[in-house]
Amino acid sequence: MTAGGRADRRTGGGGTVVSATWGRAAASAALGAMVLFLTAPLPLGAQAVPEVLTLEDALELARAHNPAYLRSLAQADAAGAGVRAGFGAFLPTLNANVGWNGSRNTTRIGEDDFGRPIVGDSALTFQSSSASQSISTSMTLFDGLQNLNNYRASKASSDAAYAGVAEQAAAIDAEVSRRFYAVVQADRSISVEEQLLEVSRQQLDATERLFRVAARDEIDVLGAQVQVAQQEQALEQARGDARRAELQLAEAMGLGDGPEFAVAGALPQPFDPAAITVDSLVAIAFRNSPTLEGARASAARAAYAASAAKGRYWPSVSASASFSRSENSRSYDSFFSFNPTNNRGFGFGLNVQIPLFTRFQTQDAVAQASAQSTVADENLRETELRLERSVREAYINLVTAYRRLVLAQRSVELSRRRLAMAQEQYQLGTIGFTDFQQIVTQSSQDARQLINAELEFSRSLVTLEEQMGATGSLERMR
Repeated sequence: MTAGGRADRRTGGGGTVVSATWGRAAASAALGAMVLFLTAPLPLGAQAVPEVLTLEDALELARAHNPAYLRSLAQADAAGAGVRAGFGAFLPTLNANVGWNGSRNTTRIGEDDFGRPIVGDSALTFQSSSASQSISTSMTLFDGLQNLNNYRASKASSDAAYAGVAEQAAAIDAEVSRRFYAVVQADRSISVEEQLLEVSRQQLDATERLFRVAARDEIDVLGAQVQVAQQEQALEQARGDARRAELQLAEAMGLGDGPEFAVAGALPQPFDPAAITVDSLVAIAFRNSPTLEGARASAARAAYAASAAKGRYWPSVSASASFSRSENSRSYDSFFSFNPTNNRGFGFGLNVQIPLFTRFQTQDAVAQASAQSTVADENLRETELRLERSVREAYINLVTAYRRLVLAQRSVELSRRRLAMAQEQYQLGTIGFTDFQQIVTQSSQDARQLINAELEFSRSLVTLEEQMGATGSLERMR
């Protein structure tokens, strides 16, 4: 069945699929403001999914619009700024100062030759101004490796942040895949319910024919009509479930406004996971899991922070240098003078600071940092244990889902054969309506269970690959 036909079935016929286009903002400064304007992305409300959506399309839209993923990217960018700040601690500081001052004083009091104050007959006014410029620099030469360890800690924090991005991306990919497969399963459920409705209508036609030749009574006809009505309700329920599955997929992709689309794709091909050893899956997870990588980076950051705290026990050595020039005048001539030349000076220094007693602040900082390092190490070990348990548990779920799928396929095959034989017998009048209805009901249940088993296998597969941090690796290993 085509994607468009499937969309019509959901709306009961005549459904409309809305489509729009969306662009990406990708331009360099050299292209100018016009290109930036033309390539700027549309507002989120104007974004739309394709009329026919593949799993790759869904994953791409989620990477572009999912709030959780975009939030993790912003946090990683902030961590990158921390790395730049940590590197800046190795560089000298540079400060410049420019200033001008002016004053004007009027007085009638002066001093005689013996220094005694006297009051004159007229006031005297004095004006003065000054200009000064200076530039200074300082640099830490040794601080017990505090700057080095702080820089390493900031890099580890950045690594942890980007591991968080990878973890969030893996979680979003897995959730989008699960919801995409749920839409595929909902489409297949619609097809199954339509087939079951056709069987119910055939049963009603056969019952009415038999009623006309007095081979069935009116109760059987009414029962067949009830069966058709119930199956019509089941079909409408399947259509509603499909629409809800689409909304859940749109939410995972970060899109609102209830977009309508048709999916193009199939569930993963089932395979027997018993041929894959669980120990190999655990080994892959320990190599690729972004969750474990983030825990490792956090433990490294805490260890570097503890080393930086211990560096406070060591003396610190810093060097400084400065140059200044200034001028003064008994008028306003020096105000806004940009080239003062009367006075010039140059200075330099070397400073050694020895922490003899810091009121136990250093000891407290070291104790706190060491404790945090121990906590981070234990968190890493806990993450490893949890990851191994999650992989083994997900593997068990996958094996169970595969076995249930095999049994469901077998049940469906037997139910089809049984239903075909029962239809022939019912049309010949050799089997009662109640017995035939029970066979139809059991066949319907088996068909629905098969679809659910296929979806459960797909979900279990996605979950296991999510825990391993290696999408698609299981299909390559089988």
